[in-house]
Amino acid sequence: MKWFKNLRIKFKSTSVSSNTKQEVLKLQRGKKLYLSNKFSEALLYFDNAIASGSDVTIFKLRARCLQKLNKHSEAIEDFDKLIEDNPLEFSNYYRRAISKKAISDLKGQIEDLTTCIYYYKKNKNLETTILQNLETDLIDAGHYIERMKNSIISIHNVPYVDIKILVNECLRQIKKIRLQNNKFKKLKSDGMLLPN
Repeated sequence: MKWFKNLRIKFKSTSVSSNTKQEVLKLQRGKKLYLSNKFSEALLYFDNAIASGSDVTIFKLRARCLQKLNKHSEAIEDFDKLIEDNPLEFSNYYRRAISKKAISDLKGQIEDLTTCIYYYKKNKNLETTILQNLETDLIDAGHYIERMKNSIISIHNVPYVDIKILVNECLRQIKKIRLQNNKFKKLKSDGMLLPN
């Protein structure tokens, strides 16, 4: 009887292994569909991966897919989970800000951009493209705020002065980061910094 139990355990572990392989193959298929701009089909694979208890990083793929399908409220929920899992990852705040902008959550968008800048400064692997995107988004938000100056409180339930100050502070932080990056690059090119 013991050999039968052992056989069942081996069979169980083999089936779990094959299930894992199947899940990986399905996930790879979902990624290929996403890269082929077949977002609705990819979403099905990502939904299945999440339902089967896959790694939390699948939420990033699904959230981006949801953004492409203009399902921004659902994308925000996935970015919330990613941020809960890793609150230091600045790119998740940026991506969530994109969805908040799409659903006209101006205050949420600016708050996420502010948080993105905060964690961006603490990151060692700085991406210059995200800094450019942040600046563009903030400038666009600033223009929007100026156009809506008289009605912003009735539309977004946020005082004009408060949101304007927040946008200007973010833009000031970006300039400060750029200055620091330029100083660092100059010191590095002049040979003033020692390699790690």
